[in-house]
Amino acid sequence: MADLSVEVRHLDIVVTQPGTGYWVTYRRELNSPLLQAVCSMRSDPDSETLRFLAEASKAAYAKASALGWLPASEVD
Repeated sequence: MADLSVEVRHLDIVVTQPGTGYWVTYRRELNSPLLQAVCSMRSDPDSETLRFLAEASKAAYAKASALGWLPASEVD
């Protein structure tokens, strides 16, 4: 899914897939090496939604790592 958009908003990373209505927000948890998904799409997703969520998670963690939000070992 190369057509994802990744945007940083304060302590959030918002990943969208333009033209589909798919979006998910990952929130940085202070004092924790994790991102928390804040999303209404997670209940009983279909295969396309699951594919989006998997790719969005990878994109969010890559962005968080690039920003120095996560230790390198958490994203390897």
